[in-house]
Amino acid sequence: MAELELRHLRAVRAVAATGSVSKASTLLGISQPALTAQLKRIEKILGGELFERSAQGSRPTALGGFVLNRADALLADMQALVVSARQHGDATRPSMLRVGYIPLLMIGGLIEQLGQRLPQLDVQTWGEPAAGMLLKLLSTGRVDVALLERFDGMEPHHYDGLTVRQFATEPIFIGIAEGHPAIKDDAVSLSDLADCDWILPPPHENAVRIRLQTACADAGFVPRVRHYTSEAGTAGTLIAQGAVCLAQAASAPPRGLRALPLTGDPIHTSLLFAMRDNDALLPLMEQVFRCVALAYRSTIGRNPLFQRWWDDHPEAHSDLDAVLAEIERNDNDSDGE
Repeated sequence: MAELELRHLRAVRAVAATGSVSKASTLLGISQPALTAQLKRIEKILGGELFERSAQGSRPTALGGFVLNRADALLADMQALVVSARQHGDATRPSMLRVGYIPLLMIGGLIEQLGQRLPQLDVQTWGEPAAGMLLKLLSTGRVDVALLERFDGMEPHHYDGLTVRQFATEPIFIGIAEGHPAIKDDAVSLSDLADCDWILPPPHENAVRIRLQTACADAGFVPRVRHYTSEAGTAGTLIAQGAVCLAQAASAPPRGLRALPLTGDPIHTSLLFAMRDNDALLPLMEQVFRCVALAYRSTIGRNPLFQRWWDDHPEAHSDLDAVLAEIERNDNDSDGE
């Protein structure tokens, strides 16, 4: 008789976290047919269906919920065993850094900075659109560092066992088509979008859902959400047809599309850097954080309107400026030796 393996539990958890076999296959790095076949084998072993499948996605059955609760505990125990074993080995000289991140424009720059400043580390990356899932990956040892945004509903318990630092606060811009009637002087008033179709990430990936709803309510309307996607190409096609979406302030969209500030900056997001409290990489945390600061700062000029906002709001990045100034001093001292 076939036996249940840890990889099976990770597959079940990935489907539950993403709500989709196709998204879970991407997360796990395997093909969708292979994951579908694996799920069938798992369900045969466990004696029942784990997910209800529909056009809206995959949702856990009662059996699936029971298995997921036990899976989290088992995987956490296994990771604790791995961490303990490493602590008994040579954990004083880490050679790998696994960086987990939500979709951020700074990731390419971060890899470059890490390669220049910490060349002894083998850097691997793991993109995860849902910030909550990314914290789970960090807590269970699947990644060593996480870059994420503060999400609505985030509570102190989400930080248990983690060291978390904020490295930026920035306004959320709006993705909109060139020539849209709501554009006035390179900005958009939220109230002028009341009649627009909106594109948003799926709810479990949307870190600012409540903040958006509150801002729209203050502007006198409820956003008419017609499309859910996190895929930039799809969103771009829909924007070209007149829909609007939330955008990173540093976005530099292709021709015909724009990323513009909302008048009055009604929605902000905070970007966070997190590591585990007991990780062998902690001695390198400050150096890794400096690479994060440099990579983030390099993205500001991608969008001249964000650069303008940055220059006009020094109070929003005083802590980051202090880190960058220290880096510059250290680099100058090294050059002078």
